[in-house]
Amino acid sequence: MLQFSPVKKIVFVFLLISCAVGIISAQSGENSLPGLGGFGSSFKQAIPRPQTSARIAAWNPQSQSGLIAVHYIFPNDYHHTDSDYLTLVPEAVQGVIYGSVLRAEPDIIDDVGHYYDDTTLLLEFRSSTAQPLTLLVTAYFQICEENGVCLLPDMDTHRIAFNPASMEAVEADEEVLSILDWNSRGLEAMQMPDGSAQLKPLALLLFLLMAFAGGVLLNLMPCILPLLSVKALGLVKQAGARRAAVLAHAWLYAAGILVSMWALAAVVIALQASGTRLGWGFQFQSPGFLLALIAVIWVFGLSMFGVFVIEAPRKSMEGAAAVSGRGGYAGSFFTGIFAVFVATPCTAPLLGPALGFAFSQSPAIILAMFSTVGLGLALPFVLLGVLPGIKLPKPGAWMNTFKEAMAFLLMATTLYLYTTYMTLAPHRAPGLLWWLLALGFSAWLLGKARSPASKRWFRISGQAAAVILAAGSGFIFATPKAEQVDFIAFEEKDVERRIATGETVFLEFTADWCTTCKVNQRVLKSSTIRNLIASNNIVHIKADLTAYDETLTRWLARFGRAGVPLYVLFRPGEEPYIFPELITVNMLVEKFE
Repeated sequence: MLQFSPVKKIVFVFLLISCAVGIISAQSGENSLPGLGGFGSSFKQAIPRPQTSARIAAWNPQSQSGLIAVHYIFPNDYHHTDSDYLTLVPEAVQGVIYGSVLRAEPDIIDDVGHYYDDTTLLLEFRSSTAQPLTLLVTAYFQICEENGVCLLPDMDTHRIAFNPASMEAVEADEEVLSILDWNSRGLEAMQMPDGSAQLKPLALLLFLLMAFAGGVLLNLMPCILPLLSVKALGLVKQAGARRAAVLAHAWLYAAGILVSMWALAAVVIALQASGTRLGWGFQFQSPGFLLALIAVIWVFGLSMFGVFVIEAPRKSMEGAAAVSGRGGYAGSFFTGIFAVFVATPCTAPLLGPALGFAFSQSPAIILAMFSTVGLGLALPFVLLGVLPGIKLPKPGAWMNTFKEAMAFLLMATTLYLYTTYMTLAPHRAPGLLWWLLALGFSAWLLGKARSPASKRWFRISGQAAAVILAAGSGFIFATPKAEQVDFIAFEEKDVERRIATGETVFLEFTADWCTTCKVNQRVLKSSTIRNLIASNNIVHIKADLTAYDETLTRWLARFGRAGVPLYVLFRPGEEPYIFPELITVNMLVEKFE
């Protein structure tokens, strides 16, 4: 007969009591047991758990995409490490495809990420239905004490009522934006329904102040200051030195400038509306838009260095000058219009970047931007009307020095935008540098051809060669090259046939709006992986879920998934192998060899 020590007997009795309590609880279906003083519920409640809540944190009705946010509040003296246990798992629902789970920036202690007090996880999703839905998201967690002891993993499931048809746009708050920024995600999905990027009031005020300062600086440019001095003298003489008349002429001159600026704003708004209808989508997350903006600012900077001169059409200049030469109040009004027109060579470098910014804004902000530039340009004449004794700087060689100094600001802007372009399109960045060099030579050739001393044949051929060189080099160096297609598009019957005939198939489920998918593309496009796929006769099939697809969603469900990314390897005679969401080169090499 077995003999037990007193300690072992106590442990054995405790285990028997625990089992009895569990059996009785399961049979009764209650959290507490009669006669035990609520021992079952008290024991469960004694385990610390985080409080979790779920909401739709962002929604764009135009793109039918959004973000689900789950907020975790940890108990006192508990935290969560940056581990795989902290994640969100959605339940598949027809008409919705899920993307990446995005975490906030953790506190790094001893090379390990930690979340204290609270944190928020984001889940990307896209809808293709107008029917009311209930989104089920399970929030997983495993909290730890300060001494490093962690509780068992646990979870909460949340139901979120969601009606795509009636739900208005939900703007991402500061917390959500910070998480997106930490995950290096562009804000395309968080734009307003009209496609414009939302600006905070402080940021908008800063842009308006910059526009106003730019308008004031225009008065110091070589093409503006001489006109300003002559017009100031003409206004005083024309008004007979009467202050009321001087003030009236000054305000009319300012009105002419503002009308011209409003006309320019109308052109930009019309182009923006046309671009929206064509799906143009101007924004700073677009490599094509950045490419054009960098080229424009670069060329305008060269113009300010005197490499060549941007000229307005001669006939239009003559007509505007004739109209502005009229006397009286009408003459002052048209002189304001004429001032904007003749200022083209100087305003272009400043309005070029402003135009690029304006294309990404709403019509109201576009109008405000151009109006503010006009007010800055008109400020000296308004001051002349209010303070007739004010003196203007005398024109001189210092103006060219000032203009060249301003050109360095444009070059700095070009450099800044180029660093952004390198991030968006690293494989096209070297070509852009070569194109900028060709544009510089084209601008220099254009300046030489337009010189009054150049002969007629060179004037014509030189300008034509400059244009051809600029356009041709752009086509050679800046046009994106078609990437080599080394995968096969998903077709259900083709995939099933290949698997049935014993081919090795690597099936990739991805989407353009999936953050993790884009990170994994660097792995899939590496030379090591491409060579392995080719040498081992692995068929790479890509299933694109950028738009909702019922067939692909059904295939995701086969592997217990409701979203992307998903990577599955099929080998003859073996069970399909499912890779983790975040893949590495070594991970693929191990399975592909």
